[in-house]
Amino acid sequence: MAFLPASWRQYSVGLLKADLTAGLIVAVVSIPLGLAFAIASGATPIQGLITSVVAGSLIAVFGGSRYQISGAAAALIPVLAAISLTSVNGFQDVMIASMMAGVLLIVMGMLRFGKLIEYMPYPVILGFTSGIAISIIATQINNVIGLVARDAAGERILNAEGMVELLPKHEFFHENMLETFNHIANLNGWAVVLTLITIVSIVYGPKLSYLKRVPGALIGLVVGTVVAIALDFPVETIASLFGQVPSSLPAPSLPQVSFTHLLELVRPAFTIAILVGVEALLSAVVADNMSGERHNSNRELLAQGASNILSPLFGGMPATGVIARTGTNILSGAKTRMAGFSHAVFVLVIILAAAPLASQVPMAVLAAILIVVAARLGEFHHAKHLLKHAPGSDRAVYLTTVLLTVFIDLTVAIEIGMILASFLFIKHMSENVPEELDLAGNSGYKGLVREGICPQTTFHEAHGPLFFGVAKAFERKVCNDMVCSKPNVAVLRMMKVSMMDTTGQRALEGILYQAKREGRHVVFTRANSQVTGMLEDLQEDELLGPDAIVRNTDEAIKTAMKYMDPDICRTCTSRVFLECSRQPGGEDYPGGEKA
Repeated sequence: MAFLPASWRQYSVGLLKADLTAGLIVAVVSIPLGLAFAIASGATPIQGLITSVVAGSLIAVFGGSRYQISGAAAALIPVLAAISLTSVNGFQDVMIASMMAGVLLIVMGMLRFGKLIEYMPYPVILGFTSGIAISIIATQINNVIGLVARDAAGERILNAEGMVELLPKHEFFHENMLETFNHIANLNGWAVVLTLITIVSIVYGPKLSYLKRVPGALIGLVVGTVVAIALDFPVETIASLFGQVPSSLPAPSLPQVSFTHLLELVRPAFTIAILVGVEALLSAVVADNMSGERHNSNRELLAQGASNILSPLFGGMPATGVIARTGTNILSGAKTRMAGFSHAVFVLVIILAAAPLASQVPMAVLAAILIVVAARLGEFHHAKHLLKHAPGSDRAVYLTTVLLTVFIDLTVAIEIGMILASFLFIKHMSENVPEELDLAGNSGYKGLVREGICPQTTFHEAHGPLFFGVAKAFERKVCNDMVCSKPNVAVLRMMKVSMMDTTGQRALEGILYQAKREGRHVVFTRANSQVTGMLEDLQEDELLGPDAIVRNTDEAIKTAMKYMDPDICRTCTSRVFLECSRQPGGEDYPGGEKA
């Protein structure tokens, strides 16, 4: 089978040992992150762990990168939380949207869109990742300061299942911040202390010599939980808010949904698909850089699509390739795909054997883990460099995408960010108009014998793609120069025109129509095959003469001579071309018979 890893055919005990070690380390990293990401997304804690099992095993075997680790991801949190909050069926709609996104990813992979996703502008990617990071940190403020729903007497409000109610959640960022501010008087100082202890453990724990191989998230999880239990901190836990974490997997089930409701979920499904694709391919690129391997982007999209269809069926949530876990996999000594597969197996074993222990983890500890992850996800050091050194257009795209991600939603942010980046690119390209070319002193042209300007000929050199964004400026520039210089012949050098679309072709039509009205001629030189093909279409329309498309500038000069006014040549003192010696009165100039 094409998808089965060929490297497993020469598998050895040594490779197995290395892969199992890496898989165990990555599984240990995945447990606290899976719990935290699931809760922050609006799912139950067990769904985050199931995702590591289902998506992690599928991507390990079928993905486009040998070292890719997939699971619940921080980048998906704001989107999934928003869908869960605003949809009729809550998180069930997230699962349906995930399956729809999976279908979209498979279609994208089959159409070989893997490389196209890589063309998303960097300011847009950095903008939405920074915005996601800010959103994640903001959603954890209530857990950091221990805010839950309380009655007028200050007592915690319990729901019908006996679990503590959370503060009401709202669709928009400012509404949630206002909700937090209105309840700030109920701040729990113990939760703040526990958050700080956990963050310090995550950041500085791995720097200790005897803990340097232990993931920071695991150190923070253990230290924070042990401190809270040992010192009896009065803080909320997973159990108090969500109940006990089950130690079994749910039976596969297919959500019931109407066609009308599916249409309502198309937009969020598209956003999930784009996010999953971008994050997975970014993670694969990082893996390539760390390992020296090369990933298959289209195969990665196909595998990510399959995992996002199957994960919800088995009670999981949307998943993508995760840079941190993939990097940990490589640094831990992974050799083959077995490392990623064994990571999923280890997570499954932990679910079956020790899931109830996760119920005792304090929410402040999970908040600390999420804050550290978000701070790293946001790549704020890169954002600082961009804001300081990048062009104004890139800064505008970045800030627009960040603000829309935080204050509106990620779907709008990506759409507007891409549109703004495209318009700014077109504006930049439209400023790249053709320049009038001075051939004086350029010995590369055999037909040039002395410096000067021919009064009957102008030369222009175009640069870059001649497409809809620059076509009008191109036409305006050449036409204006023809009006000012009044040449008999305008030579357009097209060597640096990489491509031309139909709008560019129409611009050339406009130039040719003006030249025809004024009795002038246009000659094109050094065009590539694609541009030449479109110029030949103009010849068929009789807008161009049969000799108006030539191979080089020397041939263009010879062609231009056919349309020179001999009376002007007779009195001209410039005589810049070799062919001038063959014009009336040219005998006394370089190349002439008397010269």
